[in-house]
Amino acid sequence: MKRMLLMSILFLFGVQGLSANYAFYKKVKNTCAAYRIKVNDSDMSLTDDSFSLTLNSMRNNFEMVMIIGFVSAGKAIVHQRYLATQISGYKSVIPRTINVMVNVPSGRGKAVISAGADAALVEQLANGKIEPSEFMLKIKDSIQTL
Repeated sequence: MKRMLLMSILFLFGVQGLSANYAFYKKVKNTCAAYRIKVNDSDMSLTDDSFSLTLNSMRNNFEMVMIIGFVSAGKAIVHQRYLATQISGYKSVIPRTINVMVNVPSGRGKAVISAGADAALVEQLANGKIEPSEFMLKIKDSIQTL
């Protein structure tokens, strides 16, 4: 009997974490889909510390794809905060840093361009408090070609 109760409690706490991840991933996927960018669950990784997203672009639009990646993560953070206020006991998942990697075709291979930003800055971008050009200037030092 005690074991069954313990298993039930562990299951409920485990489901809570899964639903937060699911809500975060779903919001990212829906925002990217609005811009015709396909994202799979395997392209995302979410922990308490960071969120990583890998996207594919065409040759000339990698900057737009990168900004959409950051905006989609910001929208997911805003959505997590909203869910926490609306659902009693909901444990929101809000990472501290956001990393976006964009696969860009070049010649016969591909280049990977990555950038990282603080979650607060990404949330400002998603809420329209800063312009995309200003956002890119603030993260320019983190942009790398891998």
